[in-house]
Amino acid sequence: MNLQGDFEGLTLASILQLLCNDQKTGILTVTREDYESRVYFDQGTIIYAVASGRQSRLGFLLSNDGLISAQQLQKCLSFAKSENLYLGKVLVQKGYISRDTLKKYNTKQAEIILYNLLFWEKGKFEYRDARLNLTNMIVTQLNPMKLILEASRRMDELSVLKKVIPSDKLVFTMSGKVESKEEIKLNANEWRVLSLIDGSRSVRQVITESGYDEFAVYKILYSVISSGLIEQKEEVNLNNGENGENLSAVITVFSDILSSIKKNISEEMGERTHTLFQESKSNLGNPLETVFKDYHPDGTKNTNIQAIETALDALPEVTDRKDFILSGFIDYCGQVLKNVGDILGAQPLSTILDDIEKILGYIRKYQAGSKEKDRIVNDMKTLMENVRSKFRITTKDKSKKGLFSFFS
Repeated sequence: MNLQGDFEGLTLASILQLLCNDQKTGILTVTREDYESRVYFDQGTIIYAVASGRQSRLGFLLSNDGLISAQQLQKCLSFAKSENLYLGKVLVQKGYISRDTLKKYNTKQAEIILYNLLFWEKGKFEYRDARLNLTNMIVTQLNPMKLILEASRRMDELSVLKKVIPSDKLVFTMSGKVESKEEIKLNANEWRVLSLIDGSRSVRQVITESGYDEFAVYKILYSVISSGLIEQKEEVNLNNGENGENLSAVITVFSDILSSIKKNISEEMGERTHTLFQESKSNLGNPLETVFKDYHPDGTKNTNIQAIETALDALPEVTDRKDFILSGFIDYCGQVLKNVGDILGAQPLSTILDDIEKILGYIRKYQAGSKEKDRIVNDMKTLMENVRSKFRITTKDKSKKGLFSFFS
């Protein structure tokens, strides 16, 4: 028996039910965009599932829960590949996990894959009968009907959660309303998700990098939104304003970049942080120094926009205001980064550049195409390469600040 086609809504659940009722043995392949999942059936029972998403991989689940180290995982992956063995069997043979633990996480992996599949609104599927070679495999046994019922319950609850989080393309940032870590009472899973909220990752990226299934992440995000820990990052349109004179989007984007720099240096520089930003303006020279006189990353969006537009009104010789202010922000960022490097050195500067890369990645991926978008990304990339060259930064510093730095 071979089945293939497109599906929408609950069609995939019906396909799983059909394969279960007909006691099929074979492989169901489901695809959507760049994602692919394969579900293995043995006489109507799901015995195994794999997916392209990192959060669905057995090794990631085990390492994410602290049962194996990154070094142990890499060692076993290399050995499994060279010997053509399943990773799970190698982990058991090496004594890193027990057979019961492997069976538990095989089941967990299959459940995550299937729940996520049933959340897909549309995609393509192909089922074909096949003889399964189960040699050297530690299989699980899942009842498709039980999974479908649980998925249906989750979808009902998810519809409520999505009223608060309507799109997986939304980006959240820390609200700054919590003044001390003593006030925060979260479990380990909530801390894991919260640690990924940085103002640049989308909800989809948080799901992928957390290692948790979609439903679990939505529940955690709903919880921390309700408690006021995080808030949606304001979306900006870099192509706004019919006459090209609306500066709010450009100012907002560069405020995110400069705020990211400030966050990284505040702990070490303390009160000198404000001085650094002010001194960086003085290096711009007139008329930019005058335009940026009352601008600061700590200021509110409306305050900063008003300050810059008021200063520009006093400069009638500036004919292309958006081009002028965009160039000015590039110069200002360059002065700030140079001063940070001179004072703190290459290592903190490398971390700052990595954070700016994340912001630019968000702009590149989610902002509509415009000449302003392309120029911001390209000019900032050029600036950052010049900074790396000046301070001889050849590799990225992968170290990360602690989570509580968000609340300082």
